[in-house]
Amino acid sequence: MKFLLVTDLHYSDKPWGANNRYHEKSVEKVKFAIDNYSEGCEFIVCLGDIVDAFDGYKPQTEGLNDLNEMLSEYNIPFYATFGNHDTALDKNEFMRLTGMPARYYGFETDEYLCLMLDSCMNSKAQPYPKKEIKWADCYIDDEQIAWLKEKIKFAKKPVVVMTHVVVALGDEDHTLNNSDEITDILLENQDKIAAVFCGHYHDGFSARIGNIPYVVFKALCMGESVTCAVVEIKENQVNITGYGDEPSVRFER
Repeated sequence: MKFLLVTDLHYSDKPWGANNRYHEKSVEKVKFAIDNYSEGCEFIVCLGDIVDAFDGYKPQTEGLNDLNEMLSEYNIPFYATFGNHDTALDKNEFMRLTGMPARYYGFETDEYLCLMLDSCMNSKAQPYPKKEIKWADCYIDDEQIAWLKEKIKFAKKPVVVMTHVVVALGDEDHTLNNSDEITDILLENQDKIAAVFCGHYHDGFSARIGNIPYVVFKALCMGESVTCAVVEIKENQVNITGYGDEPSVRFER
């Protein structure tokens, strides 16, 4: 399985802003990545924070329409997860505009099962927040946890787990509040888990928990580089080819 991965676009027509974020360049950066790095890729993944909401600037719906217009030039599937900033838009509207079938969902390739999780809620009891959530106080809810367990249990293919908020090993603010609960599920099934991929923490990192590779990808919006990755997963190897500020890393399994 080979695909192009981007995360943390923070797209808006707001000019260069705090923390070196080039909001307005993100869609053209994704286009550059597709044009230059996607050869042989089966699909594109975005791990959330696609669009930002700023008073006086382009609404998030228009930002997503800009992205969709660009993607329509290509015949390649696009899969997204929610980011915390995306929740400033109603989740159902965000799903409609990104083509997500549900707030968490799975899809299969010839060799792998990909599980796209919704990590963007401040309370397990409120998975559909009424306003933009607090970025440092995130959970995965019990309904979704039950679904995750079932999907892994009955999986006939190796599983790749993808989510916005960091599952484990990150600093406290960027990591799930119920990190231990999710990590335990994955460790109990580590023979079935090919990799775990996250965004949210803009500086990124990679590590291993048990036999599971964890990669937190750097933010596309940061600086002028086109920061992205091509992910290739084989039977005994996870190979990340980084571009821009994203480092390349390889895990043997």
